[in-house]
Amino acid sequence: MALTVVQWVCLHRFVRPHTAMAFSEVERACALRSCGSNVRHSWGARLMTSSEFPIHVNAVTKVFDTKAGSVEALTTTTLRVAPGEIVVLIGASGCGKTTLLRCIAGLEAPTSGAITVGDESPAAARSNRRIGFVPQEPALLPWRTVQANVALLTEVNRGPLPLERPNPLALIAAVGLAGFESALPHELSGGMRQRVALARAFATGAPVLLMDEPFAALDEITRADMRTLLLDLWQRRRPSIVFTTHSLEEAVLLADRVLVMGTRPGRVVEEISVGLERPFNDTIVDDPRYLTALRRVRVALRTARIASETDR
Repeated sequence: MALTVVQWVCLHRFVRPHTAMAFSEVERACALRSCGSNVRHSWGARLMTSSEFPIHVNAVTKVFDTKAGSVEALTTTTLRVAPGEIVVLIGASGCGKTTLLRCIAGLEAPTSGAITVGDESPAAARSNRRIGFVPQEPALLPWRTVQANVALLTEVNRGPLPLERPNPLALIAAVGLAGFESALPHELSGGMRQRVALARAFATGAPVLLMDEPFAALDEITRADMRTLLLDLWQRRRPSIVFTTHSLEEAVLLADRVLVMGTRPGRVVEEISVGLERPFNDTIVDDPRYLTALRRVRVALRTARIASETDR
């Protein structure tokens, strides 16, 4: 499976080119050009806990300069993600969800305002393995096996690792891919490749995970399975998660809080607390709390769309 330029860039930005010997010269060259037995399910004690790394976004504005002029993608956006919390960003295409996520990741610099992950800048947090990133496409290296792809970030980034970080083989088993450790990406289905990407994100033990519509390309059945899998992995280690989606149901099922974003320019227009107790089963869709949160998100999105159309 060939990787796009965007995927290579994402890989390069999260996989530093100063690599360990296990990272081959071919892989090093690709990253530089891009400028992204018995298996126990106990993942070991985490030294970097999410309690140390709340996310603060304070009055962030992002302006892009284009040939047609300046485009304000985000305006005075403020939010906080508490340790171990799952916050979902939802809004129409072009509302700045991905831009905001990339600013938190340190892949884009805000035009104004400030962002901290714990007491670090986003760039420092990423360099020190505080941040894991899951893009829309799995972006697996096609010549590396499932096990090698899961272990990739722990091999090539020389930032500090927990002394007892998650075991890649245990993660592979946890995401339901035991027996596929030696498979190559082209031998896997789309859902299986996304499972590998999830395992890779959790493999470093990062206390913060940023997820940019990771399930958008999957069919609804597989997508539902992936949501359940994500919550199961989250329960084990409780990282802070910022997740973007266009799906109302997905937002409510995953989130502690849903942040609804308006467009032109992007900003948070409403915050909705969900409050569903985890773990839950399929009957949650009949729970009055779920239905109430779903209705509130739907109304907020409709209000944001009307406001955007009025402002044009």
